[in-house]
Amino acid sequence: MNALESLMLERYNHDKDYTHQSEMNTLIQKQEYNLFSMLKPSLLIDGNQWVCLYGENLQVGIAGFGDTPYMAILSWNKGWHNCSTP
Repeated sequence: MNALESLMLERYNHDKDYTHQSEMNTLIQKQEYNLFSMLKPSLLIDGNQWVCLYGENLQVGIAGFGDTPYMAILSWNKGWHNCSTP
C-alpha cells in the first residue's frame, strides 16, 4: 500500500467513525426524549432557566433545570431515575 492509499484509508476510517458517533448521539438524544414524551411533564421558564416539571409543584414533583430546554430535560431525566420516593 502506498502513502496515498494509506491516507485515503485513514480518511475513510475517520469518516466512518464520525458517522457512527453521530448516529449514536442521535440515538441517545431520542432515548432521552422517550420518557419526556411519554409522561409529558411541563416545560417552563423560571427566571433565567428552563424547568422541566412532572407534578403539581417543585415540592411534590420531579424537576430538572437547565439553560436550555434540552438541558432541563436531561436534568429531569436524572431526577426521575434517582427518585426513591413516590
